[in-house]
Amino acid sequence: MKTLQCILAAGLLAAITPLAAADKDGVVMKDGKLMSHKDGENTEVMDDVTLKDGTKITRAGDVTSADGTTWKLQEGDKIADDGTFRAHIITDGVVKKDGKVMTVRAGEKAELTSETTLSDGTKVATDGTVISKEGKKWSLKDNDAILNDGRVLLEGSIVVKDGKALLVKDCMGEPIKNETSLDGSKVRPDLAVTKKDGAGETALKEGDIVKTDGTILRANGGTE
Repeated sequence: MKTLQCILAAGLLAAITPLAAADKDGVVMKDGKLMSHKDGENTEVMDDVTLKDGTKITRAGDVTSADGTTWKLQEGDKIADDGTFRAHIITDGVVKKDGKVMTVRAGEKAELTSETTLSDGTKVATDGTVISKEGKKWSLKDNDAILNDGRVLLEGSIVVKDGKALLVKDCMGEPIKNETSLDGSKVRPDLAVTKKDGAGETALKEGDIVKTDGTILRANGGTE
């Protein structure tokens, strides 16, 4: 299996479907409840949790990492026992996972049984064949995802969610800790981007995507 499309995912809800080989024991937020995730099964947590690396999580989902950073888990977010955080990044769209094409609606996944049309006009078939609104034809690979607005979220790209720059791995998003290069474009944890080939700098905003070739897909529909 290749290494947050998408997740998104479009979404990893460990409470719905385990992550196969990439799945790790830890905790996940599901239906507003903190759940222990072990061997692919979820059990509600009745007390606050301290992970192996020292990360502390309350039943309400408040997190204090080993280095003192604090934040709150959102629906579908997961922290492995070693402290690795992965965010649920896809709430609406289509994702291919373990060879199956799945639709995601409000975070819930279901296997695609007939061709679906996304809000921008992109069509996705049950075998993963995609026809974009411009008529371009291609096929989804495992861990690839398409958001409902037609933007593609592939393994290794970066998406901004809840103010964090997240590297897409196994349909989830893992926060970048250092400057990350995508085909020469450099993305920093503070959402600043130095474009490749001396094209200047810009800042990412909520929902923006940086493709693996460095192209920026803005949440408002623009491309840079």
